[in-house]
Amino acid sequence: MPLPLPNLDDRSYEDLVAEATSLIPVEYPEWTDHNPSDTGIILIELLAWLTEMVLYRVDRVPDKNMEIFLKLLNGPEWVNGEKGKGERGKGGSSSSLLEGGLQDAIRETVVDLRKRYRAVTCEDYERLAVEDWNQTAQSQLLGKIRRSHCLPERNLALKNPEAREANAPGHISLVIVPDIPEQAGEANLSPSPLSPFPLSPFSPSFSPSPSSDLLTALWIFLDERRLLTTRHHVVAPEYVPVTISATLFLDEGARATDVRSRAEKSISTFFHPFKGGADGTGWPFGRNIYISEVYELLDDIPGVNYVEIVKLQVIYPTMQIRNDLDRSKEIGLLVGVNTIIGRGLLDEDTNKQVVLKDYELVAVKIGELILKEAWQVNA
Repeated sequence: MPLPLPNLDDRSYEDLVAEATSLIPVEYPEWTDHNPSDTGIILIELLAWLTEMVLYRVDRVPDKNMEIFLKLLNGPEWVNGEKGKGERGKGGSSSSLLEGGLQDAIRETVVDLRKRYRAVTCEDYERLAVEDWNQTAQSQLLGKIRRSHCLPERNLALKNPEAREANAPGHISLVIVPDIPEQAGEANLSPSPLSPFPLSPFSPSFSPSPSSDLLTALWIFLDERRLLTTRHHVVAPEYVPVTISATLFLDEGARATDVRSRAEKSISTFFHPFKGGADGTGWPFGRNIYISEVYELLDDIPGVNYVEIVKLQVIYPTMQIRNDLDRSKEIGLLVGVNTIIGRGLLDEDTNKQVVLKDYELVAVKIGELILKEAWQVNA
């Protein structure tokens, strides 16, 4: 709530005379004649009359002083009600500001002061990335940011996976996903003729990643807003490639081509970095994939009678291997069994469980979808 401002212009002529007269015995006890004809009383009444005429000024700030206050709040580059005008405002008259722009300048300054500028909490970093950065001129050149995820006391700029998991006091890492069209993301997946490594069969269909220029520009953007003792890092997300295969039995009369199209769309949308997840705002960072959810997703597709088999094949990006197949692992689902896929734990007594890291997203690829008619149950 705003601070209450005192009203200094709250005394009348009678109040001023009474206050001055009451101080006479304290300040000058020998003065005992307080009649109106006394010269001292006449002088007090005269000064009270003059004070009452100009007392209203204490509640007012001259326009020139207000302009100085605005410059103090907005910084030295603020000239004539505008920021960053350089030579244009140099040596100019403030008449344009005083004629009608003063109130607008005050209003804009108050609005700017109420905006969150400093990056202190994780919410501040995330909001500055997806809101304030997207309003800058640089974002028009380097790209806007669609999603951000802040991790306190972590240094994700390190190359060692174990070091990235370690506690890092004073550090903060911001994982960003650029707002790029899906067609552009797919185009970036085309193999380069100069690259000796062809696309893996696990290559995702859409996994947007920021450019190095965007990461650097956003780091600089946040650097002037961070706390002095905070070391911040801006990094790209890591995508865990997951290939999904399934065997679906169709309802009677269902067209296989339509069901296949709906199944592929449902899987792609569910794990999409922009449209996935339960709320449709993108697959959450670090959220594990339950194979039972995939089973339920496919079972709810119109035209599907039931799902017999669901297989998920995962590549572990952080493992040192010679090829993708060496680090891939396949997990299947038998009807009625709830399994989780991700990375981490292998429990012999239960199903395999792997946990996604909190800076990872899912890059899903549609594998083999086998569609069977009801009469092919034993086929």
